[in-house]
Amino acid sequence: MLTPSVVRDSLWLADTACLSVIGVSAGAELSARDLRGDAKKIIVWTTCIALFTWLAVFGAFTVGRVSERVQFLEDMNNEDKNDSNSSSSSSLRYAQYWRTCAIGSLIATLSIARSPASAIAVLRETEARGPFSKLTVSVTVLKDVLVVILFALNMEMIESLGLMNVNHIGSSSSSSSSDSSDSSGSSRNQILGPASLDPMTNETAYSTTRRHLMTGEETTNDYEYQMRSIIRALEPIVSVFGSFVFGFFAGAPLHSVLRRLPSPPAQTDDTPSPSMNVRLRFRVLTRQSMKPLFTIAYSTTIFVVSKQLFFLEPLLVCVCCGIFCANRGNFSTTAGANAASLSERDAAVMTTIGSSPPSPSSAATATTTTNKLAQQQLFNAIGSKALHSSLVSLQPSVNLVFFTLAGVALEMEHVVKSAQAAILLVTFRMLGIFIACRVAIRLLSSSELPDSVSSMDIERQRNVAWMAHVTQAGVALGLARTCSVKFSDWGEQFASVATAMIALNLLIGPPLFRFALTRVGEARVTDANAVDGAQEE
Repeated sequence: MLTPSVVRDSLWLADTACLSVIGVSAGAELSARDLRGDAKKIIVWTTCIALFTWLAVFGAFTVGRVSERVQFLEDMNNEDKNDSNSSSSSSLRYAQYWRTCAIGSLIATLSIARSPASAIAVLRETEARGPFSKLTVSVTVLKDVLVVILFALNMEMIESLGLMNVNHIGSSSSSSSSDSSDSSGSSRNQILGPASLDPMTNETAYSTTRRHLMTGEETTNDYEYQMRSIIRALEPIVSVFGSFVFGFFAGAPLHSVLRRLPSPPAQTDDTPSPSMNVRLRFRVLTRQSMKPLFTIAYSTTIFVVSKQLFFLEPLLVCVCCGIFCANRGNFSTTAGANAASLSERDAAVMTTIGSSPPSPSSAATATTTTNKLAQQQLFNAIGSKALHSSLVSLQPSVNLVFFTLAGVALEMEHVVKSAQAAILLVTFRMLGIFIACRVAIRLLSSSELPDSVSSMDIERQRNVAWMAHVTQAGVALGLARTCSVKFSDWGEQFASVATAMIALNLLIGPPLFRFALTRVGEARVTDANAVDGAQEE
């Protein structure tokens, strides 16, 4: 029988494989060529939506006291009140304040996420084409890359500062118990070496720093303690930067191997014999499965290695791997792009040829350089297309397994108790997206819009643009699952609340996106059905 403990202990490899493929898919959707077209517009939209969504959800969770409706957070706060009789009330208030901010920041960051797969599915269903559809997909993909980075920073900060493991903060007599839980929960403590004890307070440097942060007490640490505090503060940045570097370096082998693996054999007109037919089918099946199997095996490997050996953020590593592999061959094949891609020496040779009678040696050099560039672009394009085809073939199976495991790991008790909080957070999230879209359109003045866009079209987009950014699915669920694995004490409860929010957005989002496409006039299927219905009447 599938239970949350079975998923966590026995099916962790399947869960890890699904998360790694989701991460690579999110990165592979980011196209540098599309971003270069409307870079300013995409950046403005992405920044506005990310900022206002985060502020709306975080403000509702902390200032709006939605956190009081989250059951597991209230249980943790009540447990501190019962167990910390010797602690001052100010210490408990500081602890609860930072704990609320930590969970609120995680939920607010998770609210930025959007689902590229669901957006593309709605666009294909409605056969939508146009600037609004293109802008929506570009902003969606860029937001997902941004939210993975921000969520990784949030988790690293919470783990580094121990914001969720604060018990008995005000008393030094109980600091040793919290230190033991911190050392067992964080692998980085082993890297920094054993923490020396302060003979005056019998505390480690980390627990002292955390106690002063939570209680607001002034610190008199010596140089060693201050250096350890600086190292702890820099850990999240170093981890995210290391994930970037590791992910981009990991993308090169994936691209190279996918480019060299054999493709399925082409169909022939000759009708083979029955025995040859079976052999040919087996050969086709083998070749078709080689690239997808290598993709999932390689992505799972870098996920596990980056997490277990280098203590990096594995989902961010997979996203960066997908970005590099998908965009390595993202170059134009026209002659103008080839000339722009030449080095300074080759460009000088081309200029010399154009201004003087070409010599055989210079013409041969230019031809050789152009051929090498064209060949390299062809190889890069082959690897990128192989990655996309592999991910498309893997997506149905990965989604089936991943959503099944996510549903099994869902703790319905916490979902039911926190249902009101989930509904309120979804409402404030949509409010933040609505305000963000209004601000983005105002920032992009009408002078920067093309002449073909009328004031009526601008007003129509202003009213419905927010509907295109509501849906959440795979990436958001993947981040929630990553959090549940990283923080075993409260991660599952947080994932349950986050899954409830994601499920509501997944139900509301697609119909709103279809309505927005219809209002801006880019949904061809809907328009055709309406015309047919009018003609029949």
